[in-house]
Amino acid sequence: MRQLQPVVWSKGVFLSPQHLQAQDHFFEDSLRFTMESLSFCHWGFSSLKIESSSIGEGRLEIAEVTGLFPDGLAFDTPGADPAPGSRALDECFKDGCDACIFYLAIPQVRPGGINVALRNVGLSTRFYSELQMLRDENGSSVEKPVSLARKNLRIVAEGESFEGLVLLPLARVVRTETGRYKLDHDFIGPMIDIHASDRLMSILRGLSEVLVSRGTQLAGARRQRNQSLADFSASDVASFWLLYTINTHLPLLNHLMHANHSRPETLFLQMLSLAGALTTFSRALGPLDLPRYEHEKQGPCFLELESQLMKLLDTVIPSRFIALPLRQVRDSVYVTDIDRDEYLSNAHLYLAITSDVPTAELVSRTPALVKACSATHLETLIRQALPGVAMTHVPSPPQEIPVKLRYQYFSLDRNGVAWESIKRARNFGVYVPGEIANPQMELIVLPSDSA
Repeated sequence: MRQLQPVVWSKGVFLSPQHLQAQDHFFEDSLRFTMESLSFCHWGFSSLKIESSSIGEGRLEIAEVTGLFPDGLAFDTPGADPAPGSRALDECFKDGCDACIFYLAIPQVRPGGINVALRNVGLSTRFYSELQMLRDENGSSVEKPVSLARKNLRIVAEGESFEGLVLLPLARVVRTETGRYKLDHDFIGPMIDIHASDRLMSILRGLSEVLVSRGTQLAGARRQRNQSLADFSASDVASFWLLYTINTHLPLLNHLMHANHSRPETLFLQMLSLAGALTTFSRALGPLDLPRYEHEKQGPCFLELESQLMKLLDTVIPSRFIALPLRQVRDSVYVTDIDRDEYLSNAHLYLAITSDVPTAELVSRTPALVKACSATHLETLIRQALPGVAMTHVPSPPQEIPVKLRYQYFSLDRNGVAWESIKRARNFGVYVPGEIANPQMELIVLPSDSA
């Protein structure tokens, strides 16, 4: 029961330890009540580091741990509190079990009972009394002995008695077929800061990388109206909303990654919001199929949501075009491979080109000067001054093609000797003379059903 009644201080009160203890309980319980009222799941680890080398030696040892127990007690080891003793793993893996969960524990408060004792008395109390010399901070150099309550922290293993203890799941250790021990890195204890869990940070980094990659891919498919404005057509609605969804959530996730303190439920809500929006593009998964946040079981809910997000982000909105970049193999000669038959038999091809020459000159001179043929026969075409594939400038390319700023588009005629050589060789080559300086090109393949 909470102690929410303050001590009444009045003139003539005979001061006793009970007065100060009751006042301490009032402050502690009032603070705990306020935290529970204002914060969702205020307890857990704010930092956690386990000595990885100790696992290989058959021990579980804590290097650093800070946080709050579910009853509000703060702990900080090895800073303010002594570290709990290590546990021998062989003693905890009995009856052929292959995995064991370990907990950070401390005895519960015993209302009206003994909560502090000397260490050598043998009582399992919440605190041990420890004498420490403290100096007067008001200027005096005199030191006086003061009894301080040291927390009785310990590590308990799954299967042991938890009676009378406050617990926080610490780690899961697995025994391999060879008898060696290792940490289960998918196990996530109750965290109050995502930076305390390498697994949570790994989930966040991996998700951000996928979003950056997917967003870059979708952004590259946008048409450019001018230097600063992208253009979307009616056929790009799905891509537009997918890109909008990604660009809306990516800055928020990036903020959580780099903030000094980020709560797990905040990360989960952002991931849940992203997943809910992405279910718009999925027939297999709906918004009500997404998991709920469970503070004491962060591992299962985060891993399930991560798996669903990756599946949703793999939702493919079919591209209606294929862009094949042309690579320079020698001066004025650029080539690319065409490795699919449907690109040659059932598609419209466009040459996209930009250069340092003025736009009007590029439009007028490209059909006359640029020669297109198979890469295999391009040298013969140049040497004998033969015509290549006929090109026609297209001022307004089909809306399926993401028009890039300063690029001009030329449709390629799928007839003639030069075209037949492309079909046989399954490659494409372009000769661009020096009059068209610093060209950049790509071959656009637009399936006939899209065109």
